[in-house]
Amino acid sequence: MKKFQFRLQRVLKLREANEKLKLGELGREQQRLMDEQTRLELFQGEKELQIRETRAVREQPFSVWAQGINHRYLQRIGRVVEYQQTRVNEQKSAVEEARVTYTEARRETRVLEMLRDKKKEEWTREVLSEEAKELDEVGSRRFAEDIK
Repeated sequence: MKKFQFRLQRVLKLREANEKLKLGELGREQQRLMDEQTRLELFQGEKELQIRETRAVREQPFSVWAQGINHRYLQRIGRVVEYQQTRVNEQKSAVEEARVTYTEARRETRVLEMLRDKKKEEWTREVLSEEAKELDEVGSRRFAEDIK
């Protein structure tokens, strides 16, 4: 009885390696997204803190000079938050692109895996059929010997 061999095994291994590579890229993109979101949260926290400090300074007398500085800083941090938000959005689209490429790679691999499974089932049926024929022959011989 011959051993099962899938003739596209090398192609399947290449596609599995490609899939693994795409999965790694997806993971890296997701990690970058998490880093960008963390930075955004930090900047937003800084902006909220600055707003609270500005409100506290407004209540104090002679705060015109401090209000000007706080206002400029608040504008600057606002621009940083906007910039970081665009970075987060860009990274989200990069993650989505990586997810799509991984999904395509997984689909290609899955097609070959299904083909391999189908071929293996056919091979198994063929082997079982051959074994059944051999068993029938053995049974026929014994029956013929018993009749003599």
